[in-house]
Amino acid sequence: MIYNPNGEAPEAADAPTEPGATLKWGKADLHMHTSLGDGLASVLQIFEYVENHTDLDIIAITDHDDIRGAMQALELAQKRKWRFQVIPGNEITTRQGHLLALFVTREFPMLRSLEASMEAVHEAGGLAIAPHPLSWLTTSIREKSLLLQHTTRLPFHGIETFNPSYAGRVSHTRVKELNTTVLHLPEFGGSDAHANSMIGRGFTMFPGTTVEELRRAIDAKTTVAGGTFMNLTDHAAIAAPNLWKSMIVHPTYKVKRAVTRRLRGGA
Repeated sequence: MIYNPNGEAPEAADAPTEPGATLKWGKADLHMHTSLGDGLASVLQIFEYVENHTDLDIIAITDHDDIRGAMQALELAQKRKWRFQVIPGNEITTRQGHLLALFVTREFPMLRSLEASMEAVHEAGGLAIAPHPLSWLTTSIREKSLLLQHTTRLPFHGIETFNPSYAGRVSHTRVKELNTTVLHLPEFGGSDAHANSMIGRGFTMFPGTTVEELRRAIDAKTTVAGGTFMNLTDHAAIAAPNLWKSMIVHPTYKVKRAVTRRLRGGA
């Protein structure tokens, strides 16, 4: 399959269609962060931006080690009729790198092994995706760990082959090559958005428009990743507030939460 970086429908001669029908391709951004994590926009601000300024059919809320944003998104989605659908998730910090968990409504312990985290996601009925893999600019699963996990009884459900940030850009070519030649996993694109200006810069295209059709496309490996890479100006526009949130505010919250849970567990 071939994708257009601007989001036009991929060529999909093998996709099933009715005679004479035109195949409708949906677009999903399956990796973004809210102000409840280390992002800058609230869930409501994200919803309003997606509704009015994108053509996305599905979004996933995936804060680091934090399910609050995803649960708030599910609640907000029920309160009024939005044009798009929402998938709950979070981005788990494992000892081998970040792991994206989709279709989950719980948090997972930080700093466990990748294998243990993968098992927990599978047990929760979620999908385990390798985000920005092989990148040396952020906490990412390296090639050795990726290949090792691929041979276990609990492999990845997919791999993020397009991440528009510089963290994704530096490993993009090798990730595509590795997936094409070895892994053969469904490919995902996600913006990894920490601000509204990033939303939709990375996306996953699939036959259909609904969450159910996306799940079928993942199972059939007919998803197509695409997007537009960010430049230095794009990064600079959000760098200062995002660094404050990601390096100070949210880590402090996670430490306090971990200590509180430990104290409650020992009581």
